[in-house]
This record gives sequence, structure tokens and C-alpha cells, in this order.
Amino acid sequence: MTTTTLCRYYAPASTGNFSVGFDLLGAAFEPTNGELFGDVLEIQGQQPQLSLHISGRYRHQLPADNHDNLVLQCFYAFEQAVAKPLPRLALHLQKNLPVGSGLGSSACSIVVACFAFNDYFGQPLNPQQLLQLMAVAEGGVSGSVHYDNVAPSLLGGLQLMLPGSSTLSRTLPWFKHWRVVLSYPGTSLSTKAARALLPKQLSLSHSIEFAGLLSRFVSALYCQDEAEAIAALQDRVAEPARTPLIPELPALRKTLMAKGVLHLGISGAGPTLFALCPDDSTAASAAAYLQQHYGKNADAITHICQLSATGARALPEPVLSLAALPQCQS
Repeated sequence: MTTTTLCRYYAPASTGNFSVGFDLLGAAFEPTNGELFGDVLEIQGQQPQLSLHISGRYRHQLPADNHDNLVLQCFYAFEQAVAKPLPRLALHLQKNLPVGSGLGSSACSIVVACFAFNDYFGQPLNPQQLLQLMAVAEGGVSGSVHYDNVAPSLLGGLQLMLPGSSTLSRTLPWFKHWRVVLSYPGTSLSTKAARALLPKQLSLSHSIEFAGLLSRFVSALYCQDEAEAIAALQDRVAEPARTPLIPELPALRKTLMAKGVLHLGISGAGPTLFALCPDDSTAASAAAYLQQHYGKNADAITHICQLSATGARALPEPVLSLAALPQCQS
């Protein structure tokens, strides 16, 4: 016997790489209109067996059989991480992000699930343990363990990954007036397939150029030098290999930059594109253009976004008083 919603959680969409920082930069974004552009997970109570119901705009992009869903995989991985049996739950996932979109869809499901379980069961994992659990789960989907989607979706903001550091990632400064238009054309790209196109090695000069541009971008953020930050936004690793998968990119970039867009890049592995804009009016113009000229079917969606400062969180929701069930910790 289950109950109505006990706890409700949300994790935002994310853009990995942010052009200049392959596998090392990631940002969480939310629409400026207040819409929840990310996955929502409801824990509806305890019951004898674990169950998952899925709804949402992009439910049709997931397998009809829920038994192998990432949310359920995360429950068992979380249970193993805390090293004790956990009560089984009735779960409801609202799948609001398209699959294979470059918006951190799998990372979003992983983050909202692991965050929800950790909160619901009294936070047995510390933030670093939780982030590591999420990254390993995401690695099973993308083919390699990296943090540039899970970290911003969990923590919010623009995150710089810190390989070899116990800190794992650090929040970078941002320009508050920047707006980012995220435009998903309605088609999918496999992250594994997109990664397979990447060069296996970089030359010394190529490596120095990559490191120099990333250093230049991070330094400009801390100095609040907008012109320098924009000049550094150049993808020398992924975009050259992936542009054949998104042949519209060069022409769209030329047109949009003539309209005042600061930069147009590939969000994660694509096919979503992100347009960095200096103000709301430029963002509105870019969004209208991308929706018309990049959208391909009914699944296409374009949002004008701002940086999501909060990341994963519990959502306000009236809770029925049930003495036998734990309460939300957040």
C-alpha cells in the first residue's frame, strides 16, 4: 500500500564541455520563464517491492519496460554504497529531458535519483561520495567516467572539474547578464558514438592550445573580462570531429553571430546547440531563429536559459503526515 507524493526532487539540464573545456567544464541551466527543464522524481512512499512509473514529455524516448531504467539502477547502486538493505519505494519519474540530446539527460536522471535517495534516507553519503557514485553511474552510459554533466546538475553553476583533486570540481564565476539559448532539434546522438569520433591523441602543440584556451577562459571569468572570455571560447578538441554530425553548425553560427550572439557551440556531444547571448533581446532573437531553422520534428525544443545556481534540490510539495515514513531532509 503506497501513498500520494511524499517527496519531490528536481535536477536541471546541463551542458558539458562548454566548447573550451572538453570533459572539464560543465554548466547547469534553467529557463528564464521558471519552467523545470530537467527531470523530476517523486518518492511516493514505501512498499514491498521497488516500482517505477514514468511520465513526461520525453517518456516515449525511453524503453517501454522500466525494469532497466537508470533510476532503478541508481537505487541498487545507492543501496550498495550505503552497505545496508533499504526499504523499497514507489517512484515516479517525470522525464522532461530528451534522450541522446547533449543536455545531460542520463546524468540528470542519475543525479535526481541519487540525490533523492540520499536525502530521503537521511544523507548517509557525503557530497563527494554522492558525486562519485553519480559519475560512475554516468560512465556506464557514456562509456567513460567524467563529471562535466553530473557535477553541474548536482551542484549548479559553471563547474570546473579538478582531476586528481579530492575536491572533484569547483564553481567558477559567471557573467550574470549572459543568457544561453539551448536548442534541441528533435533528433538523437549517442554519446558513445560521438566520443568514438574524437582523436585518440593530441599533438603537443594541440595540447598546449587546448590548455591555453581553457586557462584563458577561466582567468577571464575571475577577472570579469567579458571580451577575453568570449575570445577564448573555442573548441579545438570535439567540434572539429563532431561537426559532420551537425552540418548546420557553421551556417547557423555565421547567421547568429551577425545577430549579436557571442558564441554558438555544441552542448555536450550534441545535437543540442547552445547560443551564448549578451542580453535577453538577443536571446529571444536567437531562440526564434533556432526554433525555426534547427528544429526538425515535434520533439524539438528551444529554451532561453540562465545559469542554474542551485542544481539538484527538493521541490516544495504538500506532504501527507505518515508517521511510519521518513520525512524529506532538505
